[in-house]
Amino acid sequence: MQTAWYVVKRLFTMLVTICVIIAVSYILMYLSPGSFFSVATIASAMSTLEVENPKLYQEYINSFLSRYGLNQPLWHQVLQYVWHSITFNFGNSFTYPTVPIINQLKTAFPISAELAFGAVVLGVVVGIPLGILAALYRNTWVDSVLTSVSMIGQAIPAFVTAVFMVLIFGVYIPGVLPINGWGTPQQAILPILALGLGNIGVVTRYMRGSLIETLRQDYMRTAEAKGVKYWSRILRHGVRNSLVALMTVIGPAFGFTVVSTVWVENIFSIPGLGSLMATAFVNKDVPLAITDVFILALLILVTNFLVDIGYSILDPRVHLT
Repeated sequence: MQTAWYVVKRLFTMLVTICVIIAVSYILMYLSPGSFFSVATIASAMSTLEVENPKLYQEYINSFLSRYGLNQPLWHQVLQYVWHSITFNFGNSFTYPTVPIINQLKTAFPISAELAFGAVVLGVVVGIPLGILAALYRNTWVDSVLTSVSMIGQAIPAFVTAVFMVLIFGVYIPGVLPINGWGTPQQAILPILALGLGNIGVVTRYMRGSLIETLRQDYMRTAEAKGVKYWSRILRHGVRNSLVALMTVIGPAFGFTVVSTVWVENIFSIPGLGSLMATAFVNKDVPLAITDVFILALLILVTNFLVDIGYSILDPRVHLT
């Protein structure tokens, strides 16, 4: 019963949060210089369609005016837009007025999700062993090297790493790995590496700190006194309990990695959610831009929620309230 009530409260909080994010995004776009949400902007964005098919152009202009309520007060526009967004009725964009935004998301989002998932898996697979080594050899040169490398991985933004990779594999050693496009495993290597280095640094540091804390616990000394073998004690009791705390890092890392794809996808010319967002802002495509913000915010909220649920399942001592 307590868990069910917690889930209801969290879902309600997430709904309120996402509504506020959509409303603020809309208002900022509405009040920003250039009048992004105006009849003139819509007409300018669809000027090509006006030349090709004037009748269809006028139909789309009328449909946009009706849908977004541009002839209504701002508060009415905001409420209408929020309702459309939370019901996943995103409508059409200015850039591609004949293509529903939901269809564009169906194509772009799986690519960004695949990149983020690959980067998080890379961070876990590489970061956990490095964190274990750093903890077991703490205060030695091994610990110093691994800690320094992990901090550098965290400090350098993914888009900076991506630029260096394009420079190296596009100029100095061209032909080894592709630096643009999407569709083959080879094309995924560099962007996943660029996104994954930061995750490796985060996982390494948290795994190191968590394992060091676990090794100090009484049950670890009890296991040693009972004669449990060293590696069995480390892996079964130490690492296993340390992984529970690591859940709080791995979950949000996925959401924030998807956000990082906004820049990395543009650098590697990948047609994912990041490229879609860049196109939206360059073309003043407000519906598409706000939809991208909505998807990214929703993803972060959902991953944090799932982490809290998973944390309580893995550790019975944690109670959801």
